[in-house]
Amino acid sequence: MKRVLEGPAGGTGKKLVTVEGPIAANKWTWVVESGLYSIGLESVIHFHDSPEPLSRISNQMHNLLKRFGLPGTFVDWKTMSNHRLRDMVNKNKTPLVISLQGMIDKKTVEDIRGLNPIIRIIYWWGPPVRREDQILRIMEVDGFVDILALSFEKDVQLLRSRGAKRIAHMPFASCPYHHKLKLKVTSRSRRRYGREVMLIAPHGEYEEELVCRTSEVLGRKVDVWGPGWSDNQWVKHNGLIFPPRNLEAYATSSIVLNLHGKDFAEHNGLNPAFFEIPAAGGFQITEEQPVLDDQPFFPLVATFGDSRELAEKVRYYLHDQGAREDMRSRLQAHILEKETYGQRFYDLFRSMEFSL
Repeated sequence: MKRVLEGPAGGTGKKLVTVEGPIAANKWTWVVESGLYSIGLESVIHFHDSPEPLSRISNQMHNLLKRFGLPGTFVDWKTMSNHRLRDMVNKNKTPLVISLQGMIDKKTVEDIRGLNPIIRIIYWWGPPVRREDQILRIMEVDGFVDILALSFEKDVQLLRSRGAKRIAHMPFASCPYHHKLKLKVTSRSRRRYGREVMLIAPHGEYEEELVCRTSEVLGRKVDVWGPGWSDNQWVKHNGLIFPPRNLEAYATSSIVLNLHGKDFAEHNGLNPAFFEIPAAGGFQITEEQPVLDDQPFFPLVATFGDSRELAEKVRYYLHDQGAREDMRSRLQAHILEKETYGQRFYDLFRSMEFSL
């Protein structure tokens, strides 16, 4: 796949999208770019969380002067980032801007619309909306963009009740280019990353309770990757793991525990891993949620309601490899074909009457 980070895509004849996104965040920017590419749109990317060295120095000096009550003679990174975004839109003449939880503000949008009055601007807030300051930021953005996309249904309802007008539901999805395992599964990769029962998550009381209960029922430790864990009677800590190695762990393990946690579940939405695990070829067990009941793939998802049921489901699917493999392969095929970022954006563009 061609990657265009600066300047227009020469000679393709395809529309360009300016994407403002984070450089990390589980490759969010990259999977969005790939989703757009899959429906015929190439992107130019501005990373809003990766200042150049001189920009970092300028930002530090600006904040230092402000701390001592002196006039800020340096441009802070937020201002500089928005200037770069505006210049990139002007340079590439893009008809669409997608800001992934970026620093875009009203003044920048006004400048961009001055360059192109018919440009469309989408702002996507990815994680659950947890705090009042996040609500205030989202309400602010709602006042100057064309579409405000939220990943969780309950947050859509909350912001509408607060008066937001431009909200659309934009769930997470899979990206066949990034999430389908490209490497061949080998005996070496199985030894290195494959586990019978595995969890990738930071430590938390909720996660530890479920892991310990499962380990106790199985009579052996559950393997865990992530920060904050330590080995104990019921937990085997494997250290940290990062993309794309997590895809190898998904594909080579018998069962992957995907714990949304109470926070995610209360917002009635599915985390990114819900789509990444089956896309990579893994079999997951996750919490029951209302959002799952209405999905066409619901019969292909193993769920649990409490720690006791989780332990029983793990024991059952470890024993019944045939049932596990049938659900795994059918869900993978569905996710890679129907639940993709390309399809999400295609549906969103149609709803906002943005011509491809």
